[in-house]
Amino acid sequence: MKYLTKIFVSSVIMSSVAYAEFVSDIHIGISNAKVLDESYTEFNGGYGFNKYFDSNIVVGTSINFAYGNPNVNSKNINVYTLSGDLKIGYAIFNQDLFVYTIGSGALQGIDNKDGAGFGYGAGADYRITKNIALNFEYKIYNMTSSRFDYDYEKANLNLKYTF
Repeated sequence: MKYLTKIFVSSVIMSSVAYAEFVSDIHIGISNAKVLDESYTEFNGGYGFNKYFDSNIVVGTSINFAYGNPNVNSKNINVYTLSGDLKIGYAIFNQDLFVYTIGSGALQGIDNKDGAGFGYGAGADYRITKNIALNFEYKIYNMTSSRFDYDYEKANLNLKYTF
């Protein structure tokens, strides 16, 4: 009986994966970010993909690059960020709305100082047409550099082209 149960569970999992739909995207956007207690605007872009299962559960990942130029202590500094996100969530309204949680890692360069850290957040995609979606995300990172530890927060508004 245990053998039949294992076969049944394996078959259900394999059939769920077999009927999953992959959706890739490229995205560009603008962010309100905060680093070193200074808020500023970032411009970002990236690539991602999501896997939609028949159960409306969605698993995805994305890679993002962002650039900003905050004024810290009366000095303009350059902030470059490369991040990778893992997403898991649920799609509703015929997969037009996807709400998800995010686990993320980031590498950051702040005025010739490097930092790295992990973060978390939440987001939502709303499909306007079959290939165009609006994306909103909020993430917070705990960053570490060779000189100090700091927090990095950002709220993204992106336009996605899906294919």
